[in-house]
Amino acid sequence: MDKHKMSIRNTILILICIFTMPMIHSQTKSLPNWQSSHVYIDEIGTLTYTPDKQGNTIPDFSRVGYHHGAKSIPCYPVVKVITPLKGDNWKNIQMAIDEISKNKPGINGHRGTILLSRGEYKISKTIVISTSGIVLKGEGDNVNETRIIATGRHKYPLIEIKGEGKYQEVINSRVKITDEFVPVGSHSFRVTSADQFKVGDRIILFRPGTTQWIEAIRMNQIVERPGTRQWKADEYNLAFEREITGIEGNCISIDNPVVMQMEKQY
Repeated sequence: MDKHKMSIRNTILILICIFTMPMIHSQTKSLPNWQSSHVYIDEIGTLTYTPDKQGNTIPDFSRVGYHHGAKSIPCYPVVKVITPLKGDNWKNIQMAIDEISKNKPGINGHRGTILLSRGEYKISKTIVISTSGIVLKGEGDNVNETRIIATGRHKYPLIEIKGEGKYQEVINSRVKITDEFVPVGSHSFRVTSADQFKVGDRIILFRPGTTQWIEAIRMNQIVERPGTRQWKADEYNLAFEREITGIEGNCISIDNPVVMQMEKQY
């Protein structure tokens, strides 16, 4: 497996806050009647992950969100309020986002908060945010709340956040992962040499799509139906951005877990 060390530029920071502020109950007060054997809450209220026979665990997603959960979500003033319309609401929401995108960002980078007031918003295609500093905010109490519902007949993202920037590979920075197998949920792996890396470096874990792998999982043998596409190796090169949090010899630790097992044989 190859791992790329990347220089990230033109980074877009998007603040997305769509929430309904439900009532939160402590899970430690009463355990659920049924729990998965793979991840469960133990007697003292700790979330516990159980590995399978290969060492794979369900990834810990606790760092997903604004600044990995290390900072509170800021509360910026609302500059535009939207109410639900009958029929398709996509144009109404997208036009508001495009309008606020033209605002000059403040000292904190904020351009404006758009409030989707309580109600149901049916949308026929993807809402796109391509400018930093925009907050999309809902309201409600989990009963009478803001809801965005995709109504298109095809599969598409509900909200897409994207920028113009692309990462660039640092020349001669590729090194191979030497572990025979890196399970899902891992936060570390070994490489041929970690000498060029330091804590805080942004890197790319690269898992190439190979014909051997696709044949092993039989995704080149999908039952033919209208629209069926067999997998092709060059369409399944997977790249995951991570940050180095520790280095011990040639063992590198990363901030977020591996979400696709790395196997030397592929």
